[in-house]
Amino acid sequence: MKIYDVIVIGTGAGGSTVAKDLSLKERKVLILEKGSKQKDGSYVEHMKTKKIHLKNNLSDEDRRVYEFLDYPLELTNIEEIGGTTTASIGNACFSCSGCYSNSIMQQFEDKNLNIFEELLEASGELNVTYFPKHLWGNSTRLIAKAGDELGYIVEPMPKFINFEKCNLCGKCVNGCIFGAKWDGTHFINQAIEYGADIVCDFNVFEILHENSQVVGVVGINKNNEKHIYKAKKVVLAAGALNTPIILKNSGVKNVGGNIFFDIFTTIGGYLKDANLKNELLMGIKAEFGPYFLSPHYSMQLLPLMKKKGIEASEKDVIGLMLKFADTCIGTIDKEGNIEKTLTKVDIDLIKAGYQKAINILLKMGVPVESIVTTSLKGAHPGGTAAIGEVVDNNFESEIKGLYVADASVIPEAPGRPPILTIVAIAKKVAKIVNQNI
Repeated sequence: MKIYDVIVIGTGAGGSTVAKDLSLKERKVLILEKGSKQKDGSYVEHMKTKKIHLKNNLSDEDRRVYEFLDYPLELTNIEEIGGTTTASIGNACFSCSGCYSNSIMQQFEDKNLNIFEELLEASGELNVTYFPKHLWGNSTRLIAKAGDELGYIVEPMPKFINFEKCNLCGKCVNGCIFGAKWDGTHFINQAIEYGADIVCDFNVFEILHENSQVVGVVGINKNNEKHIYKAKKVVLAAGALNTPIILKNSGVKNVGGNIFFDIFTTIGGYLKDANLKNELLMGIKAEFGPYFLSPHYSMQLLPLMKKKGIEASEKDVIGLMLKFADTCIGTIDKEGNIEKTLTKVDIDLIKAGYQKAINILLKMGVPVESIVTTSLKGAHPGGTAAIGEVVDNNFESEIKGLYVADASVIPEAPGRPPILTIVAIAKKVAKIVNQNI
């Protein structure tokens, strides 16, 4: 049986980066992917949604005013080549303490771990740049103006988008058909070009180890046949929902606690001919420590408005995303079942951000009676194999030679899009693995 230098499980931000970097170093790399290659422009069709009923202690008054807090949270992810990066809006947040005192960078610094060099490398490789002001759409400009007038600090969002190719269509979530937005498929293509092997439609369910040393993985192929692959090292980057299940199946301890989602909701209303839906979304942001606001369109807004008797079309909808760093009180078990609590701290953050979003909408002239709020959502789960709990400062588990390189390792919610930081983490892991083969 062929023995690889490294098996990489998953092809999202973390897995694609590790595979590309180690292949470039001429290591024998095998990539194992649960899904397969999909067509750009179709990724939203492959998005999986899991509804989770959050535990809470809402007062009767809060249930009346913030009824959306009682809706099930919708947790989304994509299990295809490129992972959820394919449906991202291209946000490249640096997650530094200048935005939030408990940023990922600060969390790592507190554990004597520094990924600043890798963050710079990642920024260069993803061609990160701020969204140029001359490309802002009308709704983005109106939101920025209203925020400025309210005294909020509004700034362009950094993006891993080539604006010379971008046509500003607002359809990033479908996967970019113009090749303007970076996603994990780009690095996977490079890894294959550098000599990596890839097996798609392969569901890894356990890491094999002998005497606490990794020897390979076992899983099921597309024909439902069990298969074993051997390697000197394994990098697990299956995402914060799948990684803990594989670790639990492999006997690793302390896995699956402290789950966070970087919860968000979209607050919107009626603004005639706003046409936000057809702009590049989240082009600007206003930071408020553990939460931020950014222009965002949700398909849920229009039906909610019509339910209130507001006559409008899609082009008349304006919206703001409120994303916050949720408390890490929650678990995921071996079967993937999730329990999560919405704490008083979480609810207070939602209330504060909600009011600021309302202030912006009203400043723009949005009628108060038209304002609606979507259910809570989560697109950035993490914390399920945290540094200091499940992996050490080398991102290595108690099984020697088994590393984790996805959002699972982040200890607490950053309240910011994590893709750039995950790429940086993966670059650090690739360096460590390369030195230890």
